[in-house]
Amino acid sequence: MLQTKINPEGKTVFISGSNRGIGKAIAVELLEQGAKKVYAGARNTSSLDDLKVKYGDKLVPVELDVTDDNSINEAAAQIKDVDILVNNAGVFATGGIFSEQAFDSLDTNLKVNLWGVIKLTNAVIEQLKQPKETAIINISSVAGLANMPMAATYSVSKSALHSLTQGMRGELVNSNVLVMGVYPGPIDTDMAKGLPMEKDSPENVAKNIVKGLIEGKDDVYPDVMSTQVGALYAEDPKSVEDNFGKYV
Repeated sequence: MLQTKINPEGKTVFISGSNRGIGKAIAVELLEQGAKKVYAGARNTSSLDDLKVKYGDKLVPVELDVTDDNSINEAAAQIKDVDILVNNAGVFATGGIFSEQAFDSLDTNLKVNLWGVIKLTNAVIEQLKQPKETAIINISSVAGLANMPMAATYSVSKSALHSLTQGMRGELVNSNVLVMGVYPGPIDTDMAKGLPMEKDSPENVAKNIVKGLIEGKDDVYPDVMSTQVGALYAEDPKSVEDNFGKYV
């Protein structure tokens, strides 16, 4: 297996869900590390005004809704010479397997967290299949490693993304494309504001993701909690399931 290491300096990046939280922090970190251009995807591009003011022509807002096929295709048509794709757009719809909202919440989570990733990646994959090193970064979650009943359908969608990432890596094994899975724990973002857990910062997470990119890591656990979970998962996946099962 080839090990692909990516120095972000001079690279062109496309990030979905880049107007806040982890996505915004990744955009900033990559630009600060010397990325040539970041195409910043968001449903409302005016939410990127502050980044545009700061980074000028290096930041290109792109209207993008990953649940809309036309939006994906129109966005992909604007993107040229992508070196790094960051699939960050995500949603956190709550619902237990046996709850009244199970089907609706699962549908919502899958449309964004799984189907959005598949469709967007397929829309730009030919740009990534280059002789030079490129990367696909999928922002998953530790909840994709074992199910948390308090967010059961969300966990299902992130588990599917975990498998999807492995599938991408397998299909691209003989290429120069690094396929990275990122598995954050609770992060201090709007998505996780209702979770009664200690949270790491998006900026710290972004720094560790870019560090993993430079080092060519397949799997990145970018915060304190996920580092602990990742180590335990490598040794005893069942114990992670047992521990996560307590979050009801």
